[in-house]
Amino acid sequence: MKEYYCINLRFKNPKISTENFHSHLYISDKEMYFQIIDNRPNSKIDKHFMMSKGALGLFEDNFEIIETEIGLFLEESKIYKTISFQTDTQNTYFTIYVSKIAIIFPNKYKEFVNEGKAFLNKNGLKVVNTFYSFFTNLKDKNTFSISRMDGMSEYYNAGSLTFRPELEFTNNETRGSEKFTIKKVPSINYKFNNIDFKTIKRIIQIICNFISFCFGVRIICKKLIYRTGEDVVIFRDTSPNNKTFVSDFSVIFHHLEKNYNIQKILKTNWFSNYLKNEQKFNKAIDNYLHSREVDLNASFLLLFNIIEIFNVKQEIEKFNFKKSKEEIFNKAFELISQTLENEEENELLKDKWNGLINKIEIKPLKSPLKKTLRLNNINPSDFGYSFSRLKKTRDKLTHGSVNSIKEEDLKSQIYCLRKIVIRLILSNLGLKNDLKNSTQHGV
Repeated sequence: MKEYYCINLRFKNPKISTENFHSHLYISDKEMYFQIIDNRPNSKIDKHFMMSKGALGLFEDNFEIIETEIGLFLEESKIYKTISFQTDTQNTYFTIYVSKIAIIFPNKYKEFVNEGKAFLNKNGLKVVNTFYSFFTNLKDKNTFSISRMDGMSEYYNAGSLTFRPELEFTNNETRGSEKFTIKKVPSINYKFNNIDFKTIKRIIQIICNFISFCFGVRIICKKLIYRTGEDVVIFRDTSPNNKTFVSDFSVIFHHLEKNYNIQKILKTNWFSNYLKNEQKFNKAIDNYLHSREVDLNASFLLLFNIIEIFNVKQEIEKFNFKKSKEEIFNKAFELISQTLENEEENELLKDKWNGLINKIEIKPLKSPLKKTLRLNNINPSDFGYSFSRLKKTRDKLTHGSVNSIKEEDLKSQIYCLRKIVIRLILSNLGLKNDLKNSTQHGV
C-alpha cells in the first residue's frame, strides 16, 4: 500500500480560506490523518480552523474534496485531533486526524468476488476462539495448525448474507530470522449477492451487536473489506473511543433450553426479528453492555430502561355507560355548581367539568411495564424481587434518594434486573418459547 494518497480539498467555511489546498492522506489500521500543506509564509489557517465552530465535528461538515487519486468516502467521519503547523524537508503542513474512512480500489484480478472480511477488536478474539479447538496438532510438533471445533465450520445466515467467525493468522517473519511469532486476528468472513457496501456494513454491525449481547463484551468491527467484481472497498474505524471496559464473559445461553450455545442461537431467526425493531435492539444491547461499565446507580437505571424500551403500547379502553349518562352527568354538574360562592365562575367550572368527564370515561390503565414483562413470559419475582419493588428503587434513584438504598440490596436488585432484561431481549428476538423455567403468573 502507498505511503500516502494525494487529495485536493477546500474549507467549507470561507472565513478560514477560499483557496484549494493539497494534502496527503495517511491510512493505517492504527490511525488515519490528513496533512494539509500550506507553504505560504506566516499562514495561520491552522489556528483559524482550530478556533472555528465544529472544528472537532464531522469531516464532511468542514471540508469539500475537490480531487483525489483514490476512491474514498468519509461518511460520519469525526475529526478528533488536530496538530498545528509542522515542517519537513519539503512542506509545511498541519494535521487533522479522522475516525472513519473507506478507500476504493478496482478489483483488477477479480478475486474473492462477493466476499469480505470484518476484522474485530480484542474482545472479538475471545469470542472467535470458542469456535476452535484447544489442541489440534498432537502428532507433528514442527507443524502449526489449529482447526475449528466439530460442527462449527458452517456459515450462518443474516438475511441474504452468510457469515462465520474466523481466525486470521499473521506473522513477523523476516528474511534470515531464526524465530517468528504468529498472531491470531479475529474476523467475520462473509459472502453475499447484490448487497451494497452500506448495507453490508450495517449487517456486520448488527452481527457484532448480537454477538456482544450473547457474550456480554463489546465486539467492534475495526476494519471491513468488501469485494465485488468491480471494486474492493476497505473501511477502517480508528475512533479513539473504541474502548472495551469489560473483558470477562457473561453469556446468556443458560437462559435457554434448546439454543444453549452460540452455534445453535446463530441458526435461529434472531436476525429477522432484530430487523423488525433494529433501533430498539441497538439501544437495549448498548444499555446492557454499558451497565457493566458504570457504577451501581447508573447500572440499575440503564437496565430498567431496557424494560421501557420494549414497553408495549396500550389501547385506551372506555367504560360503557347507559343512555341516561348525559342527563345524570348534567344533574351532577348542577348540584356541584350550586356550591359556588361566585356564580360568575360557573362557565370556568363547566370547562373544568367537561375535562373531568372525558377522563372519567377512560378505564384506569394497567402498568404497561408489568404487561410488557407478562407478555414475554417473565416474572421478576422468579429472580428475587417483585416488579413493584424494582420500580420503587428506580423512582428513588431517579429522584436522587440514593442514600436510602443499601449497596448490597442494590447489587442484588441489579443481579435480578440483569436476568430480567436478558430474557426480555431474547424473547423479542423470537426466543420467548425457549426461555428456561419461565412462569406466567402475576408480576
